[in-house]
Amino acid sequence: MTMKVAAGRGDAGTRLLAGASGVGFILAICGSNAMTPLLPGYMDRHGFGPAAAAVLFATYFVALIVILLISARGPLIRHTRKVLPIAFLTAIVGDLVEIIGAWYPLLLFPGRLMTGASVALSTGAAAAMMVAARGEKGRAFMATGSLIGAGTGLIAAILIAVYLPWQLVTVYAVHAVAMTICLGFLLAGLRAAPDLLAPDRDPAPLVVEPELADVPSAHTGDLDVVVDSSRSRDPGAYLVGALAWAIGALAVGAMPNAILATGISDSLLVAQCVGGACLIVSMLANFAGVGLRVITTLPAVGSLLALGWSIAIAGLAMGRLEVILLGTVIGGIGQAGGYRVALAYITVGLTPIQQGRVAATFSAFAYSGAGVMVVLDGVAGQLAGTIGGAVTIGVVYAVTSAVAIGLVLRRTRRTTQSAVTRPVDRETADTAS
Repeated sequence: MTMKVAAGRGDAGTRLLAGASGVGFILAICGSNAMTPLLPGYMDRHGFGPAAAAVLFATYFVALIVILLISARGPLIRHTRKVLPIAFLTAIVGDLVEIIGAWYPLLLFPGRLMTGASVALSTGAAAAMMVAARGEKGRAFMATGSLIGAGTGLIAAILIAVYLPWQLVTVYAVHAVAMTICLGFLLAGLRAAPDLLAPDRDPAPLVVEPELADVPSAHTGDLDVVVDSSRSRDPGAYLVGALAWAIGALAVGAMPNAILATGISDSLLVAQCVGGACLIVSMLANFAGVGLRVITTLPAVGSLLALGWSIAIAGLAMGRLEVILLGTVIGGIGQAGGYRVALAYITVGLTPIQQGRVAATFSAFAYSGAGVMVVLDGVAGQLAGTIGGAVTIGVVYAVTSAVAIGLVLRRTRRTTQSAVTRPVDRETADTAS
């Protein structure tokens, strides 16, 4: 009887810890988009130009990438139980610093760095915690959680910035309160489940009978190839992931400012919604099964990404909001599939600690691509004008997409040839003997 009660408490503690970790990870991602609708306000209030606004937005990626790479190679993931609370606390402090940045603009940059650090610390740690607690369902959640956080964070930030007072303060205040509440639940979960992901353990993923929707690797196009350890180093998959995250960053970090700067619309709400449609559609497409049951191959999602952003740039050049919206919608569908399929492709079958490290490396590369694209777009816009800069980055994005698709197809052919020749080799060897 005592054993059953203890087990029940352990199960409840595990659920609480998994829930707090998952929600906290989503909230951390939400915080990364808190600044997005405020960029035009910072440009007006502090006199930022396109390049300065792009650098401010992309500063987030600096801490993010550095910490993710440390997580991938170092011992951070093995200390998940300590890292997650630090990640949530860093997010809260970052919000407070960015609130002060409304009056002292130089503080916006360290605040943005703290936001990036919180996302980086929570990415690998939450990945390990979710896989340890929920097995394959936890593995599938990490890609889903990224998209949900990006979409809901943008929607919430836009609504708060447009409809509530003190827009340069309120967005961060709301996020800080939410993170503080989640931190409380996380600490309670850590106390209730003291053995989950203890530093001296790396448990194998839970053995479950998952449904198709829970396992991105089941019957999903190019994920049906033989699993091997070299998958975690597949350059094509990493590049598709970078393109998937870059289109979201360009859509919310560059496109709204371009719409306002060119006079296509003078409404902050309209500009943010047209650009932000990419992340919103990405989140909805995720729920519709894109990347699991629909559009499940890396070449397909790579093509959608290139097509979507090309259409959006054409709409910007023509001054047509509806064409821009069409492009961001198509790009959002590609983003949902690209990030999800690529992450599943390189992490299927890994243990929790391995999952955390590979997910951290993948995220670092994806965010690097996003940061580089946004900064290049800002610099190009400063040098060649809003339209000229956007077209330049559109060409760069399309060429990069073609390279990524080529790498994926090349690797797929090699894998197929290897799978075909191995049985032949065995038969030849048996005949020879």
